[in-house]
Amino acid sequence: MEYCGPQDADYDNVRALNRTWLGLLGDAPRARRLLAGLPAALAERCVGLRSLQRERLARTPFLLLSFREDDTGRWAAMFEGLDGRGRSLFAGSPPQDAAEAGLTHAALGFVWQLARLNPYAARLICGASLHWCEQIAERPLIEVVVTASCGELLVPRRAGDTCLWRKLLYEATAADRAVRDAARISALQRVLTAGQEPGAGRRSLAARRLAAPGMQVADDGDR
Repeated sequence: MEYCGPQDADYDNVRALNRTWLGLLGDAPRARRLLAGLPAALAERCVGLRSLQRERLARTPFLLLSFREDDTGRWAAMFEGLDGRGRSLFAGSPPQDAAEAGLTHAALGFVWQLARLNPYAARLICGASLHWCEQIAERPLIEVVVTASCGELLVPRRAGDTCLWRKLLYEATAADRAVRDAARISALQRVLTAGQEPGAGRRSLAARRLAAPGMQVADDGDR
């Protein structure tokens, strides 16, 4: 059975969303909140990246930001908190930072659309389980957006994976293009195959067998 990977336009959106997320880190209080899951040294490195280094990091072929997709209990509770007409029952939830909320909604809208068209491609983009991709694809977009407003969702993807983030923040931003390309491919493989916790189950073989047209995203010339 053939599985289609993400298209070039999908990776254009990934790069734009990554760039926007990195841009939010220019505000110190917001950066502390968004990077709270990273070890202090890596969070400091992320905030201190130069403009060109941020652009190189943004070209990672998956979303650097996560919606806590592996927290299935949280998502189930958020969807259960809708009143059946797409309205949140959590009226008392604290207001979100406008820029952060805008990015959350835009990124979720992109992943929702991709999950509806091709859940396997959505898995490559965000490293989430096929179940999560199918779960949000089954919902109307407005429900997904309203659900995302129930609380702060954005965190670094696999924030607890120090090896992954060292690779992203150092090798994927290196001056040598070959080093950057290898780091991006290695990071993508780690996101798709390494469990969040010791003993986590292996990812779907279908996603692993996909050809990697997305590696075109690394074709960034002098960047």
